[in-house]
Amino acid sequence: MDKQTVNEMLENADRDDLIGLIAKLTDMGGEAERAVTDWCRKHNKKNRERAIEIELGNLWREARAVISEFNEYGGGPESDEEDACDNLWAMDTIVREHRLSWEIRREIVDEMLEEFYVGNSGFDDVLMEVADSFCSSDEEKRYLADKMAGGSSGYYKNCAADIYKSIGDSERFLQIKLSNLTYGSDYIDVARYYAGQGDHERELEYIWEGLERCKGRLDELIDYAAPVYMKKKNDKELKRLYKLAVDTKLDGNIAAIAKHLYRYSGQRSDYESKKKMLLLLLDTCDEREIKTWFQACGEELHREDWEREYESLLGKIRNRDLKYYLDICMETGREEEVLKYLQGDCRRVNDWYHVDYNQYFSDRLAEKYPDEILALWWRDVNNLLCVTNKKNYSMAAGFLKKIKALMKKNGRQAEWERKFAGLKEEHKRKKNFLAIVKSM
Repeated sequence: MDKQTVNEMLENADRDDLIGLIAKLTDMGGEAERAVTDWCRKHNKKNRERAIEIELGNLWREARAVISEFNEYGGGPESDEEDACDNLWAMDTIVREHRLSWEIRREIVDEMLEEFYVGNSGFDDVLMEVADSFCSSDEEKRYLADKMAGGSSGYYKNCAADIYKSIGDSERFLQIKLSNLTYGSDYIDVARYYAGQGDHERELEYIWEGLERCKGRLDELIDYAAPVYMKKKNDKELKRLYKLAVDTKLDGNIAAIAKHLYRYSGQRSDYESKKKMLLLLLDTCDEREIKTWFQACGEELHREDWEREYESLLGKIRNRDLKYYLDICMETGREEEVLKYLQGDCRRVNDWYHVDYNQYFSDRLAEKYPDEILALWWRDVNNLLCVTNKKNYSMAAGFLKKIKALMKKNGRQAEWERKFAGLKEEHKRKKNFLAIVKSM
C-alpha cells in the first residue's frame, strides 16, 4: 500500500492502535523492525542505545542462521556467505562506534564461540576477529582468551597467548606457549620471551629444542640462531647449526644456513668458505633466487675459480631454471644451443610456463636463423589448428602475422602467398579461423 492509502485506512486510529500495529509488524522482523530502529536512532536520543542493541542482535541472528547451517553441512552458497560476512562486519563497526554494555556484547561473544567451536563453517577467522573487537577492556580480552585457550585448536591457543601477552599477563602467555610447542614459530615466541627477560641461555635452549623437535622446516629457527652466533663469532655453534641443517637433507634448511655463512665468510674475509657457500646455494636456493646467486658467483669468485666452475654452474642452472639457462646461452653466443632446444622440444605454445611463451626466444633468433624459426612457427600454427577453439585460432593468426613479416623480409613473398593459400584450403571448414585471417 502507498502512504495515502495507509493514511486513509488508519485515519481514526489512536496512538495505542498504531503502536499495536507497528509491534505486530516488527514481530515479523525484517524491514519493519529495521525501519523502527533506524527512526529511533535518528530521532529518539533517549532510546538510541536500545535501538542499536536491537540492530546488533538482529544482525547477529541473521548471520548465525547462516553460520549454523554452514557448520552443519560444511559450507553453503557463496551469496549466503557474503551476506553473513556483511552482517559480521556491520556488527564490528557498531561495537567500535558505540559504547554498548559488556552484558550485551558478552552474550553475542558466547554465541560466536559456540559456532566457532563447531569449526566446520569456514567463518572461524572472521568470527574471532569480530569477537576480539567486541572485547575492549583487559578483563574482557582475558575473558575471550580464556575461552579460546580452552579449545582444541593449536592455532587459536596461540591467538589466546598473544592476547595474554597484549594485556601484560606474561605468565599465562608462557604457560599457553609451552603447552603448544609444535612449529618453529612457537619455539621462537618462547625464545623471544626469555630474551626479553634477559635470559639468553634459555632463549637459545628453546631455539635448539625447536631445531631438534619441531614439525616442518627449520629455516625460521636457523634465521634466528645464526645471527646470534655470528655476532658472538661463535664458530663452534655455527658449525653445529650447519651440520644439523645438512643432515636434514632439505634444501630450504641448507640454503638458510648457507646464506648466513656466506655473509659471515665475507665479514671474516674467508674466501674459501664463501666460495663453498656460493656453490652450495646454487644447489639449494629457491628457484626464484638462482639468478641472484649465479651473478654473485660471477662477481665474487676468483677468475680462475669462475672459469674452472663455469660449465658445472651452467649445468646446475639448466637443471633448475631452464629459461634462465637459455637466456645465458643467448647472452654468451650459444644461440645454436637455444635453437636446438626449441627444435627438439614438444612445444605447447599456449602454455604460459613454456620457455618460448609469446616467442620469447624464437623472436630473438629469427634474424640469425630465419629458415629454422619459420619451420618452428609453421609447426606451431599446424599444432594450434588441430584443436578447434577461438583461442587457438587467434594464437595461430598471431604466428601467421610473424611468419608473413619474416618471409617478406627475406624476399619470400611468393612462397608466403602459396603456403598461406594452401593452409586456408586445408582448413576451409574452419569458418571462424578463416574469418580471423581474412584481412591478412
